[in-house]
Amino acid sequence: MEKERALYTKAEIDENVRVPAMVEQDLKRIISDRLEQCGMYFRVFSRTKSSASMERKFATKQYDHNRKLQDLIGVRINLYYDDDVSLCQYVMEQTFQVLEWSTSERNEDEFKPTKLNGVFMLPSYLKNQISPATWDMCIDETFEIQIKTIFFEGWHEIEHDMRYKGEELWDQYPGFSRYFNSILATLELCDKSIVTLFEDLGHDLYKSGQWTDMIRSHFRIKIADTPMYPELEEILTEDQTLTVDSLAKRIYKTPKKALLEQLLRRVRRIPINVNTIVALLNDSDFHDSRLTELFREKDVYNDGRDEILAASRHVQMKALSRHSVFKMRTWVDGSRIRDEEPVTDKVIFRRTSDAVYKWIVSKYGELFTDMPAIRCSWQEEVIGYRVQIAISDETLTMKMEVNHIDPEVGGRIWYSRASLAPDKDGHMILDVDNGYAEPISEKHVPQEMPGMFFSYPGYYKAIVDTIGVFNGIECGNRRRILKEEQVPELIRAIRDPDRGFPVVLIVSREDEEGMMDEDWLGQFRVSDFTRTVWRYTHVFTSYETVGRAVLDAFGLNTPGAASKLYIFWPDGSVDSYGPEDVANCSFGRHLEARGDARTYDIVHGGQAFYHKIVTDLRNYIVTG
Repeated sequence: MEKERALYTKAEIDENVRVPAMVEQDLKRIISDRLEQCGMYFRVFSRTKSSASMERKFATKQYDHNRKLQDLIGVRINLYYDDDVSLCQYVMEQTFQVLEWSTSERNEDEFKPTKLNGVFMLPSYLKNQISPATWDMCIDETFEIQIKTIFFEGWHEIEHDMRYKGEELWDQYPGFSRYFNSILATLELCDKSIVTLFEDLGHDLYKSGQWTDMIRSHFRIKIADTPMYPELEEILTEDQTLTVDSLAKRIYKTPKKALLEQLLRRVRRIPINVNTIVALLNDSDFHDSRLTELFREKDVYNDGRDEILAASRHVQMKALSRHSVFKMRTWVDGSRIRDEEPVTDKVIFRRTSDAVYKWIVSKYGELFTDMPAIRCSWQEEVIGYRVQIAISDETLTMKMEVNHIDPEVGGRIWYSRASLAPDKDGHMILDVDNGYAEPISEKHVPQEMPGMFFSYPGYYKAIVDTIGVFNGIECGNRRRILKEEQVPELIRAIRDPDRGFPVVLIVSREDEEGMMDEDWLGQFRVSDFTRTVWRYTHVFTSYETVGRAVLDAFGLNTPGAASKLYIFWPDGSVDSYGPEDVANCSFGRHLEARGDARTYDIVHGGQAFYHKIVTDLRNYIVTG
């Protein structure tokens, strides 16, 4: 029996899969730091899989809850030396929890690009940064590392785009295909020849007593220009003439991996130069008393250490400006609690404060290891991170604030604040403010799209989804068709001065069969739209007759009122959009950002209208 296949639309992926940029950047930083610690020559590239790419992959491959997508985040390491591939594999195994390795097979009759792919578990502190809904979508808690040499990287890019995607064409031209493979064979020979060249050179340098250049050629790592200690050079030269198994010979015979192992074991990164390399090998293997005494006198592991960061410098202190990415005030009504009767204020308070506390533990628990697992008042602070939560079961009140530094953007601090308390009518009111603060810059330009960083915290999602909120009217995560008897309730909700949710009402005429005619919306899919915004916006659709009853109450029932989308904002203003607005809409949909470069996909019609309305709603929530 065929297993149920996982298929997700791009809209579903966009709604559920949220990977902060810091996750990808932190992985890249960790990998770069480890390889730099070993002095290896490398380049690192990374990417987070786009929703469009995931949609295609789910459509073309058989994924289910047993076989999940494993490369949500991908890292590519390009190396300069062929023999560094296995060494890089070893370094990654010492850095992350590896699940499996796979490599392209080589045989004597065929040339193909050789690459090594590894699948690793995401570090839990990074996994906790990703939206929890991600793991419900047949996506594994893993990331992929691909290791190749620089030569093969360039060839592989060309091969993938020019041959792999048009394989049938190349079958018709075997001569050209063979010619193409011969280029790969040449590159493979270049990779091997470079290593052989330096090994042979290192042997000649060893025989001629040029110790510094021998070490450089043999180990082929980034070695500083620090001169070899004269005393060390004298010991190596003298020893060469006196013993068969000389120190210089033992250095030359030491495998590169042995040196990398010693570099990785150092708790604090040391300068890499000819002196520290010999010192490391002496500490681990040679144990020569002359070298031990020399390196102790020279304080070899600190000699040449970069002191720039320790230099005194004046930094002008600047005030931090706050920028919200989500703000909401709402009544937690317990309407989604199904397993506890009766649903009292105490039950709602306990469930809500517990959701907030669990979120704090999942996000900061690995940093603050002594944080109790059970809900309680608690606070702790380390440099750059702070957690404070006060809970009173007697007064049914809770206050929480957490903040942490942004590992990617210097000077930026992210924060989340929440409070829970009964109002004068006894309703449990939740206030949420999620955002960041950064120094005010003279070059600061106000964001044209305040909701660009829009993000509600995980605890808010958990509260809305599993406990339930009431914001002028009951929340709904599915398409809702307004019925005549519901009109008075909706009118009251729109007029409610405490309402924080915008209300979207989509009014449509009936078609010839008496069904709601929504062709004017084009690619604007109401169900997808509702699932995207329901945690901060009410969405209703209605037939013309029922819709006009609502519009009457607000003086909007004009002759052209049918087949329109209305947004009733909490501040009392109303926006309306008709078929011509949908048809003529264009939108620069933000796809990705790398540094200062942004990529946009220009869409038109109903699809563009969808993105425009979602963006307008998020901008209001952020600034309202």
